[in-house]
This record gives sequence, structure tokens and C-alpha cells, in this order.
Amino acid sequence: MNRLAQLASVVFLILLTFACSKPAQVEEDKEEIPEPVVEERVKKADFDTDIPSYKFEFSSLALNQKIEDLDDFVFKHYGEFYTEDFNIFRLDRIDYLAESHEIDDINLYYIDSLLVKIQVYLREDKTDEFLRRYGRAKIQINDYHNKKLLETEKVLVQKEGKYQVNDKLDAFSLKWDRKNLDIKYDVSRKPDSLYTQSSENFGGFDDKSKHFKITFQTKDFDNQLAWIKWESYKDSKGLKVEPASDR
Repeated sequence: MNRLAQLASVVFLILLTFACSKPAQVEEDKEEIPEPVVEERVKKADFDTDIPSYKFEFSSLALNQKIEDLDDFVFKHYGEFYTEDFNIFRLDRIDYLAESHEIDDINLYYIDSLLVKIQVYLREDKTDEFLRRYGRAKIQINDYHNKKLLETEKVLVQKEGKYQVNDKLDAFSLKWDRKNLDIKYDVSRKPDSLYTQSSENFGGFDDKSKHFKITFQTKDFDNQLAWIKWESYKDSKGLKVEPASDR
């Protein structure tokens, strides 16, 4: 019996020692964080582009500017007419033009290397806007349909307290006289867009698909052009030609 009691005491002490001992630390499961995968960048194709970091502004043009000041990156030489003193340049890259949302094409006329005429084709009718901007204008009507219409219709009608050109007129020209320049606005609202007034006998130069064209020219443009034509005529006859720059 004593032996049994001794054995029980030993077992009790072993259990007590085990219970009081510090439990083994359980190692926490560590989440493995994968190393970032560096994707190999595929080089995209390099596209050659000649789009400039600037935009040419139509508003920067002015009559009597020198030909050497023209941005020949935007305008290209259309040709010489009559003599080498009369040159025309045409808009070549409309995407370089700041006002391309409202302008479709531009022609520039130079005499003696000075800009004497600016011709602009517009994308939409600006009759009312130009009347407000430039004031009272002379109206010119050339075709039979519109002349006949004016037998019963007025040129100007009042709408919302403001005067505007009668919407029933579908082909006309407005003219404004200014101190140093003349302004002319040709309008064609005809659906077939076949109506266009020819200009200065340049066959095919005016695009008949264009509906709205405004022209700014120096007061003496017609006289200068007549002189250029006369010089060209004398030159064709073998007569002595006085240089335009010496006039």
C-alpha cells in the first residue's frame, strides 16, 4: 500500500510539473507575399508626326503684311498669275489652323510681295454675325430667282426685335466699305451649291462646293491688279515693262 501511495505521489508531481511549465510557443503561419512580377514592357511603335506644338491663328493675318512673314508650313504657293509680282498662296494644312472648326479654306493674294487680299471659305452661314459686327451693308443680288423673289419680299426682315436678311433669299453678296479695306461676303444657301460668283478670271480657282466666302482686300486692289495685267500685256507684246516696285 505504501508503495502504491509513493507511485501515485510521483505521478502527481510529474503532472503538476507539466501543467506549470511554459507551453511551447506555436509558430504563427506567415502569409507568403509573392515577389512583384516585373512585366516586360513592350515598346510601342513610334509614329513619326509633324504636328507642330503651335497653332497658326487666322487672326494673325493682316493686309499689307510682307510675303516673307507668311508661315509657309501652313500655306503653299498656289501659283503666279500675269507676272511674277502677283502670287497666290493657299491653305495647305487645315489641322494647323486654330480656327479650323469654322474655316474650311483660305486664299492669300500678294502683289509686290504685300498681302492685298484675303479670301476665306467658312463652314457655316455667318450673315447675321457679320451684320452685327460690320454694321449696315450693301446687298447685291445677281440671279433671277432672288430678284424675282424681291418683287414680293423684303431684303431685311425683323425677327425678335433685330433685323436680318430674309431667309428666303438663297444667293446674295453683302458689301462693307471701310477706310483702308473693302469687305465682301458671298452667300449661297442653294442646296445644289452650284452658285458661286467667279473672281478675277481664275478659272476653277473658286471651289463651287463652298457656300460661304468672305473677302478682305485693300482699297486699291483693283487698280493694282489692273496694273499687273497691263504689265503682263506689255511684256507679252515685247514692250518695255516698268518694274512694279519702281512705280
